[in-house]
Amino acid sequence: MFANVRLNRKLCEENDIKEIFVYPGMGDEGIVVGGALQYLLQRDGIRNFIENRYRLDNVYFGKDYTDCIDTELNNNQSTKLIKGNPSTLAAEMLASNKIGAIFTGRMEFGPRALGARSILANPGDASLNNSLNKRLNRTEFMPFAPYVMEEDAEDIFEINDINRYACRFMTITVKVRDHWKERIPAVVHVDNTARPQVINGKNNPLYSSILKEFKELTGIPVLVNTSFNAHEEPIINRPEECLQALLNERIDFVVTNNGLYQRK
Repeated sequence: MFANVRLNRKLCEENDIKEIFVYPGMGDEGIVVGGALQYLLQRDGIRNFIENRYRLDNVYFGKDYTDCIDTELNNNQSTKLIKGNPSTLAAEMLASNKIGAIFTGRMEFGPRALGARSILANPGDASLNNSLNKRLNRTEFMPFAPYVMEEDAEDIFEINDINRYACRFMTITVKVRDHWKERIPAVVHVDNTARPQVINGKNNPLYSSILKEFKELTGIPVLVNTSFNAHEEPIINRPEECLQALLNERIDFVVTNNGLYQRK
């Protein structure tokens, strides 16, 4: 139920609460976490359980393929490495309305793409939704989400102390401020909300660096982030799956920590 980001927003607006947090693995994958927490509660008691809680910083819990992704992309005869700084090259291509993917570090846990296996695009072009949906075999009712740096988030979205933490994991919608609606139409829902991911530079340096470079080029501190997969297919995880997505023209480029790759 808590995968419903609009419902989570309603819970904030219609109840007297100080803060909302929706566990990022809010589907069946979260059952194992709930089981472990239940065991700790029964073993240690409620007082110790509460005193030892701490905030979740990120959900990059999957296997790290950093050591082999570049080998996979470099060794295929149909791909080529573009020389230059990967973040700068990616930002330039996104600014020219190319559609790319980021493959870095450990894969995200849960149903939300959070910058380890994500497709990136320019939010300033409303027609992008149609072209991207077509390439990914998705339907028009599946909106795309934005990601934004902490220092820019409140200027663009109605973020406050109640919803701020949930916005780190894309588990809630918030209003888009009026002066930004027309500048980032690809991520604005029909009710003038968006489902943002608010990031800092610590947990995923490549992801944040691309966004900063894009802001320098365009003046827009937001990029589209959607899951790196076609409709009804599992999210890309292994390097060979990433390569196949590039060869199948789901995307125009792949950016890793060490390089940017295109089809020849």
